[in-house]
Amino acid sequence: MDYTIFPKLFVSVFTFLFGIVIGSFLNVLIYRIPKGENFVNENSHCMSCNHRLYAKDLVPLFSWLLLGGKCRYCKAKISVQYPIVEALTGAAFTAIYWLTMDCKINLAFVGYCAAFSALLVTAVIDFRTMEIPDSMWITVFVGALFVYAQELINDGGFNFNCFLTRFIGIFAASGVLFLLALISKGGMGGGDIKLMAACGFLLGWKQVILALIMGAAIGTLYLILTAVKNKGKVPRKVPFAPHLSVAVVICFFAGEKIINWYLDMCGIAPLDTCCVLNLLG
Repeated sequence: MDYTIFPKLFVSVFTFLFGIVIGSFLNVLIYRIPKGENFVNENSHCMSCNHRLYAKDLVPLFSWLLLGGKCRYCKAKISVQYPIVEALTGAAFTAIYWLTMDCKINLAFVGYCAAFSALLVTAVIDFRTMEIPDSMWITVFVGALFVYAQELINDGGFNFNCFLTRFIGIFAASGVLFLLALISKGGMGGGDIKLMAACGFLLGWKQVILALIMGAAIGTLYLILTAVKNKGKVPRKVPFAPHLSVAVVICFFAGEKIINWYLDMCGIAPLDTCCVLNLLG
C-alpha cells in the first residue's frame, strides 16, 4: 500500500478549500471590475436589498448551499454563478496541485493558479460585457513568469530552447488574431490579442497554437448551439475570450499530450523549436 498518498490527499483537501476561498474573491472581481467599484475596502452586500453581508453569509460554497441559494435577509435568489465559480476554482487548484506536486519549490503552482483565476474572471466578464480588463491578461503574464521561473529551477539554469519556445509563443497566436483584426477592421478585439500574447508565454508556441485552434472550435460549436436555440438567429458579436480561456486551461493539463498524440498518429517526430527554425531557415 502506498502510504504517501495520504499526505497528498490531505494537501488536496486543503488546496480545494483554499481554491473556493479564492473563487469567492473572483466572484467579487467579476461583479465589481466592470462597474469600476472598489474590491478591496468596500463591504460585500446583497445585490437585491443592498443589506451588508457578514462572515456567516460569505462562507464560500457552503453559505449558498445552506441558504438554498437565497439571501438571508430579503430571500431574493442568489445567482448560481457564485457556487459554480467557487467550486470550479477549488477543483482547478486541486488539479494544478497534482500537476505540479513533483516540484520542490512550487512556483508553477502559484503561476498556473494565478493564470487560471485571471482566465476565469476574463471569461465571465467578456461573456457579459464584451470587454477584457487589462489587469487580467497582465495577471496571466505574471503567472507565466512564475511558471517559467519554475522551469529555470527544474532545468538548473537558462535553457535557450525553452525560452525561445515561450518567446515565440507571445506572437504565435496573438499575431494571427492581430491579422484578423486588421482584415476584419475591428472584428477582433485588442483584449483577445493581448490575452493570447500572455497565454503564449505561459504555454509556448506549440500549445498556444493548439489553444487557438481549440478555442475557435469551441466558439464555432457555441455559435451552432446558439443558432439552434434561437431558431437560426446568430448574434452579431460573440465574445471570444470564454472559448479561448477554456482551451488554454485544457492545454495546462493536456496540451503536450494532445500534440504528441496527433504527431504520433501522423507519424511525425516531436517538434523542437530550434529544429523547426533551422528547417524554416
